Amino acid sequence: MDKAFLGVIWAFAFVFLESFQAVFFGGLFQSLSPYLFGFLVFGITSLGFVGWTALKKPQHIKNALNNPRPLIAINIAATIAVMSYLVSIKLIEPAIAYCISAGAMPITTYVLFRLGVREGEGMRNRFEAAGNALLFCGIVYLAGITITGSSGFVREGAWEIALIGVLLAVLDGVLFTWVLVYGQRLDKVGVGPDAVFGLRFMFYICAAGGLALTDPAPAGQYEFSELSMLVLIGLLLTIPDRKSTRLNSSHFS
Repeated sequence: MDKAFLGVIWAFAFVFLESFQAVFFGGLFQSLSPYLFGFLVFGITSLGFVGWTALKKPQHIKNALNNPRPLIAINIAATIAVMSYLVSIKLIEPAIAYCISAGAMPITTYVLFRLGVREGEGMRNRFEAAGNALLFCGIVYLAGITITGSSGFVREGAWEIALIGVLLAVLDGVLFTWVLVYGQRLDKVGVGPDAVFGLRFMFYICAAGGLALTDPAPAGQYEFSELSMLVLIGLLLTIPDRKSTRLNSSHFS
């Protein structure tokens, strides 16, 4: 199968899973701390991926530790990106937050190209340029209807809250682009995708765990069995979603 066509298939799979995830998480976080949920889901995920890599491909872990600059950078970017994402879908319409975040990524990639970052990509033709222009207009439109109160949901209904949610969604898209940039750099020094996926959340797990402890009722009204089921759903939505991202980027690289 043609690599570009396969990449498009994975891109559609990613969009479907990420959209479903955003809507599910957005509703869930009205009663459950996003920090506790993120700590549990990403903690279990990272433990599994890092543990498997340490057993099967320990050299990948060593290669990552021997390259601390991109490893630290990807952790910082991932920590802020994930927190921004989880809070944004709590504050504003999850579908809008996801669209703004996803739309910011290709635009950020072009900006990085203009700034001379080697992983950035320029416009290859007029159609691609037109597509990115439409994405930018779409982001402005979605931001506008959210801030003016014309969207489906804004927590507490205040325009200030809407503005924060929009800015966090943009920040998530920008920083997740940097996550992919640093992921490529780690890949080039012999760190496989499973190791990158697990190791990039180490800072986030620590930060989310600490923030969850400050929440007086992080689990809301959920019993242990209910919380366990929600975490399981989170794992099922997160792992295939991030796997499709890795495969999609590898087929276009």
